[in-house]
Amino acid sequence: MSTWTNKAPWALALAATLASAACVPLFGGTQAPTSMALSSGGPVIVGPSGFCIDLAQSHEQGANAFVLLGSCASLSRSAEAGRPAAKAVLTASVTPAAVDAPPLSRSFKQLETYLRTEAGRAALSRSGDAATVKVVRTQIAGDVLLIELTDTAPLGANRVQARSWRALMQIRGRIVSLAVLGLASEPLNSTTLRMLASDFSAALRAANGGEAAG
Repeated sequence: MSTWTNKAPWALALAATLASAACVPLFGGTQAPTSMALSSGGPVIVGPSGFCIDLAQSHEQGANAFVLLGSCASLSRSAEAGRPAAKAVLTASVTPAAVDAPPLSRSFKQLETYLRTEAGRAALSRSGDAATVKVVRTQIAGDVLLIELTDTAPLGANRVQARSWRALMQIRGRIVSLAVLGLASEPLNSTTLRMLASDFSAALRAANGGEAAG
């Protein structure tokens, strides 16, 4: 039995987290706070400068949560509100970590292999179809696993570019999957998408007292 199979609870939790991170509903909120504190001791979700929470499209159920972030100016419909350096849609998906499991970062090497399997690519896909996803590269940056991928699956009425970056980390006993999606009308290059993913994970870590399981 492989090392990864022995950590099946991690695989199940990650599959759920990655799948929800790929789902982006339409913007619709008018309130746009810069952060959202999850209940039951969960992490505080916050994005890079210029990004705010779309409360109308973000939701929490028990220890699970999905949070959508967009331009503060767009969400609040105010020209005076902040604007991010690059136009993008950000999501944070949160699931509980397996009880008594080791920190997620200890499984990053196995995760890099898993995400290239059919099951891993299906978890990353917006449609759940492994055939739509190509994992371009993965990078371990301390307590964060960064993933560059392309996904050709459609996303309903939302037009986002195929290339995106994800960031996986663990904070306050929760597995957090961050997604950075560029707009199809104004696609971002890989460098900019990665920068936003790194800034997103750094903002999240800072908002939670620098705590991240390592």
